[in-house]
Amino acid sequence: MKKIILLSGLVIIALLSLQIVSFAQCGDDPIDPAIEVPFEVLVKAIPDVVYLSVVNGNTPVPNACGLNPKNDPNEWFGWGGPLDHDNMSIGEGIGQHNLITVGKVRYERGIGTHATATFIFDLTGKEYKSFHAVVGPDAEKYFGDNFQCGTGGSVQYDFSIDGNQVYESAVLKGSDITDKGEGELVEFDIPNGAKELQIDILDGGDGIGCDHADIADAYLVPAGMTPVTPKAKLSVTWGELKL
Repeated sequence: MKKIILLSGLVIIALLSLQIVSFAQCGDDPIDPAIEVPFEVLVKAIPDVVYLSVVNGNTPVPNACGLNPKNDPNEWFGWGGPLDHDNMSIGEGIGQHNLITVGKVRYERGIGTHATATFIFDLTGKEYKSFHAVVGPDAEKYFGDNFQCGTGGSVQYDFSIDGNQVYESAVLKGSDITDKGEGELVEFDIPNGAKELQIDILDGGDGIGCDHADIADAYLVPAGMTPVTPKAKLSVTWGELKL
């Protein structure tokens, strides 16, 4: 009986370890988050799409880790930095990153930064038909004892293709995201012949204090790919993870 209990315990530990390893940075050694940000749903990465990346991707032709911005890295964040790990929040400085979490949702892939910021992605290395992301303030700044910034910061996102605006988000406040439980979904088509995608992250009109901003689950759908459906993109609840 003791052997069975011990074996079961080892299996559980192994499964949890696999979940932690799944957050290993693409091409990097995994890093431990500075704080444990709670979440209820996990959105895992999906195959065949091109994720936006800041470190281990490539440009203009993406690699297995994704597509990197082509503009100056100093434009990628308004405070903190540098952005030296993929799929992590801006945190409170070097070595203080956390896993991407917007509202009550954890994302396996995404970019975490601080307003104000600009990312410019070269689209000429591959043909794309659409873009997808979920945007909002990272939960690291507005949960529990970390709710130290009033509204938890406020951010706004502007997306443009070749200088033409294609999407503008609402002003998203940490307190509103907490109540809603999730960020704002961003989806738009990529026109034929598009040369660059620009993402501007603004301060919501009240300065940059506490404006930890995520572009979560951000990916480009290659031309010719079967549409990504909800059935193909499963989320996993924390209860299921523990099982």
